[in-house]
Amino acid sequence: MLAGCATKEPSGQLPLRTSVVVSEDRAPHANPEVEAQLVRLDAAGILAQQQRFQESLDLIQSLQIQLIPASFHWQALETAAISGLALDDGWVVLRLIDRFSQQLPRLDQQQEYRLAGYRADAFLLTGFYASAVQQRHRQTLLATSDEQRTSAQQQLWSNLNQLSGEELRQLTQQERQLLLLGWMELALIRHSATESPQQINTLLDKWLGRWPQHPARNNLPEDIKLLVKLSEQRIQHLAVFLPESGPLAEAAAAIRDALISRHLDAQRRYLDPPRLSFYDSQANNLDDLYRMAQRDGAEVVIGPLAKAQVDLLERRRSLPLPTLALNYGNDDTTPSRNMFQFGLSAENEAQQVAIKAWQSGFRRALVLTPESSWGTRVEASFIKTWQELGGEISHTRQFGENLTLDASLRQLLEVQHSQQRHQRLTRLLGQRPHFVPRPREDSDFLFLHADPATARQIKPALSFLMASGLPVLATSSVFSGQANPSLDRDMNGIAFCDIPWYLDSGDPLAREMRQIWPEAMSRYGRLYAMGADAYLLAQRLPLLEALPESRIQGATGRLSQQNRRIQRELQWAQFINGRPQPLTASAFEQQQLVDQILPD
Repeated sequence: MLAGCATKEPSGQLPLRTSVVVSEDRAPHANPEVEAQLVRLDAAGILAQQQRFQESLDLIQSLQIQLIPASFHWQALETAAISGLALDDGWVVLRLIDRFSQQLPRLDQQQEYRLAGYRADAFLLTGFYASAVQQRHRQTLLATSDEQRTSAQQQLWSNLNQLSGEELRQLTQQERQLLLLGWMELALIRHSATESPQQINTLLDKWLGRWPQHPARNNLPEDIKLLVKLSEQRIQHLAVFLPESGPLAEAAAAIRDALISRHLDAQRRYLDPPRLSFYDSQANNLDDLYRMAQRDGAEVVIGPLAKAQVDLLERRRSLPLPTLALNYGNDDTTPSRNMFQFGLSAENEAQQVAIKAWQSGFRRALVLTPESSWGTRVEASFIKTWQELGGEISHTRQFGENLTLDASLRQLLEVQHSQQRHQRLTRLLGQRPHFVPRPREDSDFLFLHADPATARQIKPALSFLMASGLPVLATSSVFSGQANPSLDRDMNGIAFCDIPWYLDSGDPLAREMRQIWPEAMSRYGRLYAMGADAYLLAQRLPLLEALPESRIQGATGRLSQQNRRIQRELQWAQFINGRPQPLTASAFEQQQLVDQILPD
């Protein structure tokens, strides 16, 4: 087997910071069983060198660790880490690191440095960003050269910017390592500057005074330097293209009210907000709208809202003014040069459910969506992302006019196969044996996209079909936006993603708007949040242009851009006693592995 692997030419260089070490010159072991395991280990290393990572990982996972001498455990660990990370399978890496590190002899400093890097990369893939930060900081302390230290510090800074402002604030309250605390406080400044650029100089001066000996002082991250420059380029006038009549008038009114509310809130906080000018996109064509906005001195446009108008703008190579469209066009491959697109996309939510499920260690999915163009788009988005991650689709079903919810669930779980086996036994035995229908057992979770009324039927139906233990991960469509324990108790256990304004009641602007427009906020709450974020994003277009990896904490989620389309990173919750509660790290029983890996 080893010879067969070695005769093949490598397909390229290993795309990781370290290469696999293979024991090419070792003497054969006297015990044939041990030698067989060591040959398999060497073969796994050669496969990894050839970038045949899945084959390498399969071999590593088949090793009988009790037969491998402890002196070879580092080779096994490193091969496993490199192959697993190349396959973006963080949970496998964490498990194998735990498996092979239990009997490791004392590591040298370079090995400790690499081990911290493997753990940090694996934690990133599984969504444990705070743990990744801890391991990356450990790398900065273990670096044996300036080059290694600089690389580790750059990755530490990148990892810190994965955290939200609230997560950073919580970590700064707990952190006792002074150097890491300094990095966290600098990351908080970057986070604050994306929302209020005019504050960065004041905040940065305070940080420099507080941390006179910090390693970042004389070599500030490039994005911090750029934010200082961008703070001098402020948007003074925003034009808003929204319809005042027609089918989108009510949705537009919610967005308009939110824009004005955000503007007044900024005035109250003495932030010198930009001027707002509104133009009727229903009564004027796009060229006239831009001419009027330019005549009035506007610098950035918010809108239009209608998808057809966004499609028209998307086909133009450039626009008269930088534009934040309030919908997504049909072509995501050739975006107009100075247009960003922002909307409440259920397809985007389906992608996030796929990522969350993958980070949670799930690999095989069942998919249940409504029988409609809306449901089909969401299903396609989930499947595409899930398969790109490496996941498997066990089965898909849509419910609607052609198939009831009960029938679709039975087919999804393949309960009919259990029933057919019962019928065959009845015919063979000539009597009816006791029968309990059994669902399929080859799936890790159910992806659900449904309205609240339908979602409330899912868990009781799963319980009836003997599948109560099947985790359910859903889009925001399952939650109405208002807690209703008496009805939503039937959704206990369902995990879903949604906007911060629905899951975190602490935002003062959201509370104020609920008091002013209680009925409208109940019906159009997500659109109000979208309007509040549009006001913020329109002023940050230069930031998103200059720093594409920037993230801005908003009412509809943590906002970033990809290919000039705004992406929303939503919050996660789980129904407990009929109320949405923050989804805990241990919700899918993976936290124990993380806890046992972290201590050194």
